[in-house]
Amino acid sequence: MKQILLAFCAAALVAACSATDIRPCALNVLPVGKVRPEGWLRTQLELQRDGITGHAEELYDDIGNSDWLTGAHRGKQYAWERGPYYAKGLVSLAFALDDEALKARAKRWVDCILASQKPDGDFGPKARNWWANMISLWLLRDWADATGDPRVAPFLARYFDYQRVAFKEFSIGNDSCWAKARAADELDVVYWLHARTGDAKWLGFAREVSAQTADWTTYYRHGGDPSFPQGYRCHIVNFMQGLKAPALQWRLDGDPLKAGAYEAAFASDGWVMRTCGRPDRMVNGSEPLTDRSASGGTELCAIAERILSCQSVISVFGSAAVADDLEIVAYNALPGTLAPDGKGIRYYCLLNQPSCEDKLLLFANNGDRKEMVGAICPGPHAGFGCCRSNFHLAWPKFAQTMWMGTPDGGLAAVAYGPCRVSANGFEIEEGGDYPFGGNVKLTVRAASGRKALALRIPAWATGAEVKVNGVAEAGVTPGSFLRIAREWRTGDVVTLAFPLAARASFWGHDAVAVMRGPLLYSLKMACADSVVARYKVPYENEWIEKGGKHGYPRHELRPQSPWGYALVRGADGAFACEVTPVSLEGNPFCPGHAPVTLRMKAVRTDFGGWGYMREGASARAIDPPPSPVPADVSRTETVELVPFGSTQIRISLFPWTLAAP
Repeated sequence: MKQILLAFCAAALVAACSATDIRPCALNVLPVGKVRPEGWLRTQLELQRDGITGHAEELYDDIGNSDWLTGAHRGKQYAWERGPYYAKGLVSLAFALDDEALKARAKRWVDCILASQKPDGDFGPKARNWWANMISLWLLRDWADATGDPRVAPFLARYFDYQRVAFKEFSIGNDSCWAKARAADELDVVYWLHARTGDAKWLGFAREVSAQTADWTTYYRHGGDPSFPQGYRCHIVNFMQGLKAPALQWRLDGDPLKAGAYEAAFASDGWVMRTCGRPDRMVNGSEPLTDRSASGGTELCAIAERILSCQSVISVFGSAAVADDLEIVAYNALPGTLAPDGKGIRYYCLLNQPSCEDKLLLFANNGDRKEMVGAICPGPHAGFGCCRSNFHLAWPKFAQTMWMGTPDGGLAAVAYGPCRVSANGFEIEEGGDYPFGGNVKLTVRAASGRKALALRIPAWATGAEVKVNGVAEAGVTPGSFLRIAREWRTGDVVTLAFPLAARASFWGHDAVAVMRGPLLYSLKMACADSVVARYKVPYENEWIEKGGKHGYPRHELRPQSPWGYALVRGADGAFACEVTPVSLEGNPFCPGHAPVTLRMKAVRTDFGGWGYMREGASARAIDPPPSPVPADVSRTETVELVPFGSTQIRISLFPWTLAAP
């Protein structure tokens, strides 16, 4: 059969594996640098290089003068997660772009971390710093995969031997609930060392780490944590980072509940999506998980960790459905939370965000803190320092995940976009207008022997077509991978055509979201951009004057066009739209350069306060009133919707009204 779903059958593998075995992955993550982004996707990574990532050590003292680099023992954020967070993204970015200057900077971090190892095997600026060290382990593994550095495996072995003893009196949970929630990050690296050395003792150690990891399998199905912060699993970043845990633990025990944990977390009828789900496949959480409000926020850290967890889950199970989610998050929430010039981030991403101002947000947990003013304003400082330290990995890790290796030596196209992959005897150039259009073109630039390509067919792509050198392939099934095994030759061309019918989904108060392919669409709005005259760096004793630090200012964005619209729904239940041709000129995630537009019918209304900001929290809009709303449909207008990531202010969840009978 050419058409296969690569996800393994957990029950069959349980029977096949003994207690001392580790279950194999369905797909193999390629080393950083094997997939190189091209075109507009490369632009996103270059914006990081030329923007915040390339200047983070100058912009942020807790990164540039981190204890991890200086050994100065300043403590707190200088010794904890922020430096390793940044370096983890830096390593991936350097090799994704094949940038020698970034590689040299990354090597400095690697060298300092390796040099910090003590005689007992512990390392870093603080003893038994379990969580921050986990981040460092991941970046060291990535570095070793990319460079073959022989220092890394012995370093890891010494550290894990140290932990085997230290855990007897100081467990992962003794360090922090963060470490317990995120311990699967270390588990993944332990597997890597086992695969590299073949030493069975590392599987025994993997079981120790797994046993100390938070029980995410139960939580994703049933919840059950007390209120935040004691209920650390309801912390949105922990929640997203924990997604990889059940899949990685399943490799040890084959538990079918773990095999289905990711699906439980994002099931449409599960407690998570019913409580705080969003159409961009994120969840609302202003630190703790919150609600389904259209003006609720999801955290940039959570977006980055969602992308990384998807990589792990896809690798273990080969799931086309999780790869669908990966694309939706990366092509919507991620660019929608970053400034289009690479010089700003937002701490929170809101679906309905018609204004970005330095005002109170009144979010759960953080909204009444003056320090969180500006958390939705693009700039180098927004909210806690974690997001501006951690977001660097998001685009590079997405690029790395676009292609994976198959167990039989082939390649799997996991996510689509302009790139070039060189691995497993293939060199393939990928182009087309996807995700803004439905066309993908794979050109084989080099190949050796008979191999298989596995091509993901998105679940929404009803009527998809795949052709090899113009000849149609059979068995193209949405929600699966199409496997094509043949003698590949230089110059072979594979084309994929995905029909992109607009589709509606309904959320809180029956508000409607419009998606087309993997993209969420938002109201195109005019805005006025102004630089904040003076602001205080959140939770630090530093004031930034107008113009910003090193020319990186904070911006306020105010609407200059109306946004209180209700979409018009026809008697057939559909929302009619016209689609403009795709034009990929410039940065597609820059307002004014949206590559595709939907034209839809709408009518202005102020019913239920729609179209106004909240009293006392004027940085957030009033939620859409319950639909259908009463409206004068004789005054129907045509409005334009553009991709969510192409907006800086936006409306993405609309009330709706019924067309005249």
